[in-house]
Amino acid sequence: KAIITLVALSFSATALHAFSPTPAVLQQQHSIRSASSALQLRATAESSSSDVTKDTSSTCRRSFLVGASGTVAAAALSLQQPALAADDTKKQPICVIGCNGRTGTEVVKYLIAKNEPIKATSRTGEYNDAASVPAGAMLEQLVCDVTDPKSVQLACAGTSAVIFAASASKSGGTPSAVDNAGLVNVAKACMDANVPHLVVVSSGAVTKPSSPVYQFLNLFGKIMEEKVKGEDAVRKLYAEHNANLGEGGQKLTYTIIRPGGLTLDPPRGVAAIELNQGDTKSGRLARADVAQLCVESLNYPQVTGETTFECYDADTGAPLATVGLSNIAKKKTDGEVFVSGFERKGSTYEELFTGLQKDV
Repeated sequence: KAIITLVALSFSATALHAFSPTPAVLQQQHSIRSASSALQLRATAESSSSDVTKDTSSTCRRSFLVGASGTVAAAALSLQQPALAADDTKKQPICVIGCNGRTGTEVVKYLIAKNEPIKATSRTGEYNDAASVPAGAMLEQLVCDVTDPKSVQLACAGTSAVIFAASASKSGGTPSAVDNAGLVNVAKACMDANVPHLVVVSSGAVTKPSSPVYQFLNLFGKIMEEKVKGEDAVRKLYAEHNANLGEGGQKLTYTIIRPGGLTLDPPRGVAAIELNQGDTKSGRLARADVAQLCVESLNYPQVTGETTFECYDADTGAPLATVGLSNIAKKKTDGEVFVSGFERKGSTYEELFTGLQKDV
């Protein structure tokens, strides 16, 4: 068990932030004026703070973060947003489910940088990094609890894409409720609303129960089991939907991304990333790079649609049996340790994604 713990320490998948102690829930009331007039968002929060007892599992989970540092900026008490520019009135927003997670926050930041309209959703209805949102950003804060199908439907309606970056948490739901059933709720809502593309942030090693990474992470509410169940359900739902299109029916697609050990390092960019398929290899990757993969995959649905792939920095790639140890040592492997035959690299995202095999 000690060896398993050591090997897995540095493999920080998206699920890991879910078990860290979270700030007290901010209660708020906000109103949204929509249509073609100016969009005004106002979030007024009352916060109460209390010391949260750190249990053993929380301490273990925080140790997974490779070089984790920094804190999320305090949410703005008042955020004014201008009316959409004339050229943007026809653009549907991209919905980010779980905008306050570490990866979800990076997704929102990248979308803002690309001047995309965004629905930033969370259980509280508040984007915690709102203080850093620049003037003119097209950001809408919205309540979305993935365990509540009605709130999910409202969040997904009228969007061009949905990025699922949520995971289990102490106050937000178990792995079964969030990573499995919650993801299914989101997928169904996307289909009901004819959302063209759903991107899911999952985790590497979810299909390898004998790997040290899987065995350790699965101790936390069987999260790995629930994640792969959620993945399988998404693949099945979309296959059935697209196989039974009626007259005028719209084909919809999904992309499942399985990052390796997540860091808070600056993004290294597309040229540093390696993709793999088959869940046999992993490494380390900045959350900011995962965010870019999520958003950029929406631009190439013809090659990313109906695919599942792992991602990590190419010079950290290693087989699952040893990746935990190499991550702990922050070792550069240069891909020499193991070659699966399914690696993909590129100098552009289109090149990186081209050649991905479709899910069966």
